[in-house]
Amino acid sequence: MRTLLRKTSTGLFFQEPDKWTEDPAKAFDFHSIDRALSFIQAWHLQETELAFAFEGHSSVKRVPIEKLELRYSEE
Repeated sequence: MRTLLRKTSTGLFFQEPDKWTEDPAKAFDFHSIDRALSFIQAWHLQETELAFAFEGHSSVKRVPIEKLELRYSEE
């Protein structure tokens, strides 16, 4: 499984700084959800979601960032 970032407004996938691609196979693989989320936060990316590409499948599964936000209560 490849962990990608996708710009929701354009449908393009992150490839490298200032470069986005239509082809998920050419997109940068963050290898983990944590790395991808850290990148979004560090670079203040807006309108971005996670996307997962699976080997042998042409489709990409997308997950909006707000669905991943986990909050822990402190007691």
